[in-house]
Amino acid sequence: MEELVEGIFRPIIKLILLVLRFLQFLAWDLLVTHVGWSIGWFFYRTITLGHFPNEGLDDLDNCSWGKALIVELTGLGLLAGAIMLLSALL
Repeated sequence: MEELVEGIFRPIIKLILLVLRFLQFLAWDLLVTHVGWSIGWFFYRTITLGHFPNEGLDDLDNCSWGKALIVELTGLGLLAGAIMLLSALL
């Protein structure tokens, strides 16, 4: 009986797991690219008085891979740092 139930539900569970993994990948991709880029872009634009990055806020697709990585990781680091700082104040 257990084998029968396992045989019926295993494909359904695998399909649900596949969908959930896709949604996780999509959410992670959106977080890193859009949130990280936006925060990092504003930070670098403020610090360099508008000289870096040369691309606009909506021009992430036209940016080189290395520059985008630096800006995105800086943005995520600033976000994490702000969360840690505000959490320590509470």
